[in-house]
Amino acid sequence: MKILIAGLGLIGGSVCKALHAYTEHGVYGWNRSRHVLDQALAEHVIDGTVQEDCSGFDLIMVCLYPELTRRWVMQRISTMSEGTIVLDVSGVKGTLPEEMTKLCAAHGVHYLSTHPMAGKERPGYDVSDEDLFQGANFIMTPLPETPKYVVAQVKNLAHQIGFRRFVITTPALHDRMIAYTSQLAHVVSSAYVQSPVLELESGFSGGSFHDMTRIATMNEDMWAELFMENRESLLRELETLIGNLEEYRRALAAGDADEVYGLIKSGRLRKEENLKRRRQSPSTIDLTDSTIKEK
Repeated sequence: MKILIAGLGLIGGSVCKALHAYTEHGVYGWNRSRHVLDQALAEHVIDGTVQEDCSGFDLIMVCLYPELTRRWVMQRISTMSEGTIVLDVSGVKGTLPEEMTKLCAAHGVHYLSTHPMAGKERPGYDVSDEDLFQGANFIMTPLPETPKYVVAQVKNLAHQIGFRRFVITTPALHDRMIAYTSQLAHVVSSAYVQSPVLELESGFSGGSFHDMTRIATMNEDMWAELFMENRESLLRELETLIGNLEEYRRALAAGDADEVYGLIKSGRLRKEENLKRRRQSPSTIDLTDSTIKEK
C-alpha cells in the first residue's frame, strides 16, 4: 500500500519506523515542523513528504490531537482519492468518529477511529521507536456503516507492525474504559507526586513508587486536552476512586484492622480475577454490544 502518516510525533514517528522496518509499504509523511520531515527522510523511514494534496493514498493515518485531527481532515478531504481509508489515533473519541465518518463518506472516503495502546513518558519524533507496538493492544471503534473489510485491512496492517491483541468496540465504551485504564492512572500519578515527602524519596523508594510515578512526567499539552474531551467519564471514575479511598481512610482512622484486612483482600481477589480473564481472553475481542455493570 501507499500510506501517509500525518504527524510524526511519538506515535506517528513510531508507525513510520515500524512500517519501514517490518513491511514493504510505501510510507510518506506530513508534519508541521519541516526539520522532523527532513530527519525522517535522512533516516529513510519515509519515502517522501506531503503538504496539502493527499491524493493517491490507500491509507492515511492522522496522528494528531483530536481537534487538530478534525481540522487536518476537513482541510484536505477534497484532495483525497475515492476509497482511501483514513484513521485517527486519538486517545478520546467523543463525537470525532461520527463527524469524520460522515464527512469522509460524502467524498467516497472510509474513516475508522483507532487507538494504539502504546506510548512513552516523553513525546516527539526523537523518542519514536520501530518496536513501540510489539505485543501491544490495538483498539478500533467502527460505526455500523463502516465496511467490515476496512476493519479487517486495518487490523492486518496493525498486526504487521507488532500489535497482537485487538479490541473492536463503540466510541462511547472506548471513552469510558480509557477513562479508567489510562486517564485515571495519569491523574493519580500526577496527584501522588504532589506530596511534600517527594523531596526526600531518594533512597526510600522501590518498584511500587516508580510504577506509581512513572507517568507523572506526561505531556500536559496532550493530556489536558484528552482529560477535558472525556471529562464526564473521567469524573465518574474519579468519584469511584475517591469513594474507595474513603473506605480506607475511615478504616484507618477508626483503627479497624479487620476492615483494612478486608479491603486489601477484596482488592487482591479482584485483581486475581482480572488476571485470569486476561489470560483466557482471545486475541480479538468484540465489545460492540457490551455494557458496564455499575455497582
